Amino acid sequence: MEKVNKNKFGKLLKWVSALFLLLIISLFAIPSIFNDLISEEIKKGINQNLETELQFKDSNISFFTHFPSLTFSFQNVNLSSSKPFEKDTLINAKELGFGINVFKLLFSDRIVINETYLTDCNIKLVKDKFGRNNYDILRATDTTAVANDSSSTGLNLNLKRLKIENATVEYTDNDLGIRVFSHGLNYNGKGGIIDGELKLGSKLDITSVDVVFENSEYLKGKKLKAKSFTIYDTKNLSIALDKNTISLNDLEVNFNGNLKVFDNGFAYNLLFKTQNGTLKNVISALPPKYVEWSKDLSLKGDITAKLHLAGYTGSVPKASKINRTDLTVNIYDGYIKHKDADQALENLYANFKGDFKDNWMNLRLDSLNFSLNKEITTGQMFVKGRTDSMYVKSNIQSNINLNILNQTLSLPDLEFNGILAADVTVDGIYEPQTSKLPKTKGVFKLTDGYLLTSGHPEPIKNIELNAKILNEGQSYAESSLTVNALNFSFLDNPFTSQGYFKNFDQPKYDIKAKGRIDFTTLNQVVELPFLIVNGQLNADLNLKGQLNNSQNENSNSGTLNLKDVEIKTSILQYPVLIKEGQFLFLNDKMAFSKLAIQHQSSEVDMDGYFQNYIDYTLLSKGVLTGDLNLKSPKIDITEFFPKEEQLIQQSDSTANINTTESVVTGVMQIPKNLDLAIQIKIDSLKYNSLNITEFSGHLGLKNQGLFLKNSTLEMVDGTAQLKGFYQALTTKEALFSMDLKANQLNIEKGYNSMSLFKELAPAAAQASGIVSIDYSLTGTIDDEMLPVLPALKGKGTLKVHSVKFDGYKLMGKVSEKSGFGALNDPKVSEITIISTVDNNVLDIEPFKFKVSPFRLRAEGQTSFDGDLSLKMRIGLPPLGIIGIPVVIEGNSEDFNVKLGKKSKDLNTEATTETNYSQEELNSLSTQKDSIRSGNSADAINKMQQEIKRVKSDSLQK
Repeated sequence: MEKVNKNKFGKLLKWVSALFLLLIISLFAIPSIFNDLISEEIKKGINQNLETELQFKDSNISFFTHFPSLTFSFQNVNLSSSKPFEKDTLINAKELGFGINVFKLLFSDRIVINETYLTDCNIKLVKDKFGRNNYDILRATDTTAVANDSSSTGLNLNLKRLKIENATVEYTDNDLGIRVFSHGLNYNGKGGIIDGELKLGSKLDITSVDVVFENSEYLKGKKLKAKSFTIYDTKNLSIALDKNTISLNDLEVNFNGNLKVFDNGFAYNLLFKTQNGTLKNVISALPPKYVEWSKDLSLKGDITAKLHLAGYTGSVPKASKINRTDLTVNIYDGYIKHKDADQALENLYANFKGDFKDNWMNLRLDSLNFSLNKEITTGQMFVKGRTDSMYVKSNIQSNINLNILNQTLSLPDLEFNGILAADVTVDGIYEPQTSKLPKTKGVFKLTDGYLLTSGHPEPIKNIELNAKILNEGQSYAESSLTVNALNFSFLDNPFTSQGYFKNFDQPKYDIKAKGRIDFTTLNQVVELPFLIVNGQLNADLNLKGQLNNSQNENSNSGTLNLKDVEIKTSILQYPVLIKEGQFLFLNDKMAFSKLAIQHQSSEVDMDGYFQNYIDYTLLSKGVLTGDLNLKSPKIDITEFFPKEEQLIQQSDSTANINTTESVVTGVMQIPKNLDLAIQIKIDSLKYNSLNITEFSGHLGLKNQGLFLKNSTLEMVDGTAQLKGFYQALTTKEALFSMDLKANQLNIEKGYNSMSLFKELAPAAAQASGIVSIDYSLTGTIDDEMLPVLPALKGKGTLKVHSVKFDGYKLMGKVSEKSGFGALNDPKVSEITIISTVDNNVLDIEPFKFKVSPFRLRAEGQTSFDGDLSLKMRIGLPPLGIIGIPVVIEGNSEDFNVKLGKKSKDLNTEATTETNYSQEELNSLSTQKDSIRSGNSADAINKMQQEIKRVKSDSLQK
């Protein structure tokens, strides 16, 4: 029996050994047998499917590279980026491998690749601000034809697995302003297509990841691990995120939701949550310096958080137009203490829940409590309603020794000291439209304050704030704010101020401020919420009075000096630099002198005064009035137009070339709440290709409109008078009107520098000489700051003093048709042409002119699209009593000249809808005619001297 069992075991062992030997032989034989076939098909398939070049040093095929997969590998790979980044490298790697389905290889004539491997690689992904990327490397193929051709042989890509080992990935999206740097990235993803849906499961492990968004750092140096199961519905262009988990160092976050992609937009609905987290976990997800800082801390406490984001961008179906954010954060029994500190921040509790939906909010901070050095800080808050009408209830009580808190936390790059006490209670309705404020009683006091950051080696010292707010009647009128002190010292420059405000409907104020502020260095210590980013300010102010005071009993005095102050605003594409300027305050007027301003290449010097400046500064409804005297050696109007870089395609004899240009992308906006009368004198004014010199006149800014009258200027060798108005209707459209009287203009220069001149007088392209214009025009301007031709309306006169035509096609054809050679390239003089513009058509009234020996009369219509419908009479010598009628019809590029008496009218039906009414035009025209003339330069200077004298006398007393 034993002998039988031994024989059976021996046979089994022989079979197993034989199979094992066969397997070993196969592992070496199969790659050798199929090496040429596989190598040829993969290289051919790559060349057929890639738009860019793949370079490699060597290749091999083996079962042992990624056992047990049969893998064909390229060694030392370099893959170029797609156009227009073809000179850059997309991927370089030690290995690019393809896993091959062995059974398909042995039992069919097809090579099926279902795995891809990248090892020890660097991947650089780039998307520029125009949406072009460097990773669009696959050639477009007819996937339907390939799928139906089951008989074809060759390479079949059916990827079910992607594995990346030890990768460095850099992703830059200049369109969104985001950069991601990943080091030590390992990715293992599996999936496949089931019922038309691509289902992917993946594992991601990154040693270090940095994220920079709009120049702010996020996740710097974080370890990242992720597990996910994601479904891509290719039919409906949507992504479902399910069972996704991500770990940032020790903080684990679960998320799910969906993303739906439409033709012109996308919608998202995402839920993020972390449970059973701790304060230590949360801090581990902060930037590296805080992780290092936390190693010296004793940290305790639990935290749970949930964030629900639902929104959309672009154009999406109505059902997907959801805009909502829900946030819940709970912190329990928190404890923080640095190892070198004597005291701990203890008993930290916070329960917050917030819902935001469109313009509606519902916020609840049930508790914010902690204790430090036996002093307890408590706070609660409840807000419900719209941003312009909400119920607010809040209570905050605190008495914190910031010196102890600074030692307890010992935050990196930040040091602060002082004693902070606050007791604020708020309960009621906030509704600014009806002047409602919640019932409020609060005090806020900070003494011996000190702030030092890593941005500057010097601290802000001697910070003192003592403020009290009171409102017992729940209205603006019954509210008051007292700031007994707001003081600080920086770079040995003390700044002191105090103020009192009562009745927020028509505030009474008493403000004192004295000292010097260096915004350049102060912004390095702490980012200020101001438009001022650089420069110095010296103040010595004493302002006392009441806003909207009809009795004019305000008692304001003092000086304000500015030097190298740089201001950035979204209204202008470039910063505004105030090189220097002095402001003098006396009662209701604020005069200024030697105010030198630069905006890019434009330079302006101004003198003048403002009224209602306190209302304008403190209340959004306040209107700043004033008279200004403006002088400038040069102003380029196009620098004030909103612009952005765009991709421009140019063609040459061989190919299309993509270049970038800064183009206008909106109309010039005029600030609101201004009522200014400005005397202007500009030596050189540039508008696109038009250069204007010796420009002077009166400019008014009012109701977000710009009004010009009594102006004179020199352009294209002539002189002109100009008046009109301009007002932006939206960010993309503006309304304008102008009355131009110009004498002795050079036709050639006018045609080459004025785009509107080309449209109103297309024949000027073949003309030289002198003309005068008296024309009134009204219309709209598009987002390229150019007139919308179909919307133009106007009437006027063109006087031809002496003009010579050279190669004018229309007169050439008339000469050819009539047989009168004198009409070809004629020279004419002293002609008056009256015309009107409406609905895209220029209607020319009958006018007469001489071309020796003929007397001619012409009239008709031309459209801005180039259509012609003209008729002419050629009066024969000697007196022109006998004439030959001529009709000209067609397009300016291709028209017919024939004898006849009638020509059809061009289509004068409304060709465009205007966004303005005749009432609006009349109102703006009235404002233009009645705009304040303002004081003369001499009157402004005299008033400034008077203010200086009064201030000097008051100081002597």
